[in-house]
Amino acid sequence: MDPAHQAMMAALRSIRNQADSVLKNIEESNEQRSMRWKCKECRYTKHFTRPVPVEAAGKCPRCKSTEFRPIL
Repeated sequence: MDPAHQAMMAALRSIRNQADSVLKNIEESNEQRSMRWKCKECRYTKHFTRPVPVEAAGKCPRCKSTEFRPIL
């Protein structure tokens, strides 16, 4: 291959990798995280030491519900 073509291919691969990385970061930032989650049924508040997704909240210790909303 011509060196100019190889340089162009390398530049395009670099751009693609950067775009993929940015898209991955955007998808991760769309995931809602909170340090406190409130149960929608019994209004119990679960506290965490750092922001966690709703999946980490698990079940409510009082009513065993899995429905939480973030407290910002």
